[in-house]
Parts: sequence; structure tokens; C-alpha cells
Amino acid sequence: MAAGSGRGCGRAHGRHTGADRAGVIHVVDLPGTLGPDRLVGIGYLGIIAAAVLIGGVLLARSNWLAWAAAAAVAVSAMGGYILTRALPGGFLGDHGDVGNWRCPLGIAALSVESVIILLVLLVVLGAWQARIHAASVGAARRPAAPRASEYSQSR
Repeated sequence: MAAGSGRGCGRAHGRHTGADRAGVIHVVDLPGTLGPDRLVGIGYLGIIAAAVLIGGVLLARSNWLAWAAAAAVAVSAMGGYILTRALPGGFLGDHGDVGNWRCPLGIAALSVESVIILLVLLVVLGAWQARIHAASVGAARRPAAPRASEYSQSR
């Protein structure tokens, strides 16, 4: 975003176990996105709604699908941040943020989204290790197949 443009400080992005924080960052920056760049504002509303919904699901019950959705929202929000700043002609009609990599709200959002992605990776790794452990414990407890003694056969 160009200095002095009168809008918020750029595009932050988000989800929960951080979702609430990412949602708050987007709410704070939302008014500046509802101007002429309506597609960016709609993207913000989508991120906020997804962050609230996924955060609620994760609070109610941790589920692999909710964690996957959280990662997807975080990655897409990060992608939007990068695209609005990296593409020379702007992204979705937003030309104000091109080259604005030092926005405090954007950096805060990227930090929260990075933590969300790390949490998802930890959850996946933990589930993977739990499956390996359960399989090895199950194999150790499985009784050997009964063997008929060659001398115990009836004649």
C-alpha cells in the first residue's frame, strides 16, 4: 500500500489456535479493503469467516479435516499477501500494496499463519507417530498362531 493512501496498512491473512488472532488482524485491516478493491475486501471477509468457523470447530473437537482446513486458509492468506505485493501490476485490482513488504499488520498476520502451519505439521507428525506406535504395540501383543505338535496327532 502506498504511504498516505488513506487505507489500512495492507493485507494480513489468517486461521485458529491462532485463528482468532488471524481473524482479529483481518478485522482490524478490513475497513481499508472495502473501498475500490472489492475483491480484496471479499477475500478478507472470506478469511475472517473461515478463521472463525475453523477456530470454533477446533475448539469443539480436534479433527484432521479441521486442521487441514486451517492450513489451507493460512497458506491461501499468505499467498494473497505475497501476490498483492509481488506482482508488478497488482493482484485482484489492488495496486496500492505492490512492494509494501514492511506492513506491521501483514508481518503479524504472516507470523500467526506460520505458527498455524507449524501447529498443523506438529499435529500431523504426532498422529503419524501415534499410528506407528499403536501398530508396533498391537503387533507385540498379538499372540502367535497356535501350532499343532507333530507328536500330538491322534492315530
